Amino acid sequence: MSHIFYTWTAQRHAHPLTVDAAEGARFRTREHGWLWDLESQTYNVNAGHGVAHIQERMIAQIRELPVAGPNMRLDVREQLSAALAERTGLERAFLASGGAEAVENAIKIARLYTGRSKIVARRRSYHGATLATLGIGGDPRRAPFARDLPPAIYIDDPYPVPAGEPSAWVKSLHEVVEREGPDTIAAIVLEGFTGTNGMQHPPADFWPAVRAVCDRHGILLVDDEIFSGFGRTGRWFAREHWGVTPDLMVLGKGLTSGYAPLSAVMVSRAVAAHFDEHKLWCGVTHYAHPVGCAAALGAIEVYAEQRLPERADQVGAVLAERFSDMSQRPATRAAVRDARGLGLMRCLELDRPAAPIAARLLERGAYVPCRDNLLFICPPLCLTVEEAHIVADLLTDVVAESITSVRA
Repeated sequence: MSHIFYTWTAQRHAHPLTVDAAEGARFRTREHGWLWDLESQTYNVNAGHGVAHIQERMIAQIRELPVAGPNMRLDVREQLSAALAERTGLERAFLASGGAEAVENAIKIARLYTGRSKIVARRRSYHGATLATLGIGGDPRRAPFARDLPPAIYIDDPYPVPAGEPSAWVKSLHEVVEREGPDTIAAIVLEGFTGTNGMQHPPADFWPAVRAVCDRHGILLVDDEIFSGFGRTGRWFAREHWGVTPDLMVLGKGLTSGYAPLSAVMVSRAVAAHFDEHKLWCGVTHYAHPVGCAAALGAIEVYAEQRLPERADQVGAVLAERFSDMSQRPATRAAVRDARGLGLMRCLELDRPAAPIAARLLERGAYVPCRDNLLFICPPLCLTVEEAHIVADLLTDVVAESITSVRA
């Protein structure tokens, strides 16, 4: 009998894999041998498995000072906050443990700064699994707790774009803000690029229009880059595709390449200055954990030195072409409704449940996350062009086999 819970499942239906090694874009299990890691474990191993530089950074910090209280000044904390300020263009960092914890503190900071209470998000969005973050998001996993949560405030999704109404979502944005009262809204929280709710491409005017509304009404724009940050979309941060600067950014996952728990809230100069004189009612036990900070510094150095955001852009273009081909080839087009994404944050939308295809892929050597009729392809950013073709060949073969088996 196992004494550990497995997440997001009834325990008798859990089928955990026993991992005993990992390297680059693959990991090894006792059940299936080496597998392509197309989930990057939890969409976080951006640098890849077994990166010595990150490990050495962590080991050195463990030997020097593995733990320190939240209000202790450490070189590693100062170095990381400076690196994040340089990369994000924002002023100051609040360093927490996990993504949901960072989102919660971003909400608190927004409410403290504005004196307002309401948070607006997209209808299909995910910002974490705590009650507060489930409360603002639109992910179906909020359903078991919905009756105990305050009503969520959503703007319509800008995807798919309605025929003949390319800016219909803008009307929704203005209507929501006016209905709720702009002087009651603390923040609009948006994923840099939507993750497991479908990886929908926003229209070009989406981010600029939201920025303009926030500026007009004194609402803070919070960019949740937990999933899409640190090179995943082919840019350091997804919002760079649209040239918009937020007031707050939330970071996690790829911040440390998953090597240690750490998350961050970055805030603008104006927000930072507010708390020079006003009390910051935020804190966590493992605030700015030294080993997590060391892992983050190591990961950021690897991303820059190996140009991994640029590689994600280049390799992602290869996968985009191969997946587009799948939607047109006679052998696979019947099953592939759409192929979309940015960089190495991609999904295939199928005309059938994705789970049976993911199960076949597991038997053939690829670990592919899925949900409903979506397959997600989010490998570590160290994936090469040659490896991308291997992965695409495998996906093409298994999708084609799924069509053949149904016809048979």
